[in-house]
Amino acid sequence: MKKIALTIGMTSLLAAPLFAQAAIEDTDGSGAYSFTEVAAAYPDVTEETFLAIDTDASGEVSDIELSVALGEEMTTE
Repeated sequence: MKKIALTIGMTSLLAAPLFAQAAIEDTDGSGAYSFTEVAAAYPDVTEETFLAIDTDASGEVSDIELSVALGEEMTTE
C-alpha cells in the first residue's frame, strides 16, 4: 500500500512541467533535500509522500532516493 501511495504522490508531482532534481535547491548545503527544500520547489508534495521517499528515514531525501521515487536510473560518470 505504501508503494501505491508513493506512486500516486509522485505521479502528481510528475504532472508539473519540467520536474527534475535540479529544480530542488539544496539551500543548506547538506547534500540532500529536506522537506522544506522539496516543498519550496513543489508545494503540492505532502509530508506523507516525502516520508515515503525518504527510505532510510534520515529526514532528508538523497539524490538516489529521489531518483528511485521518480523511476529514474542513476548513472555515474
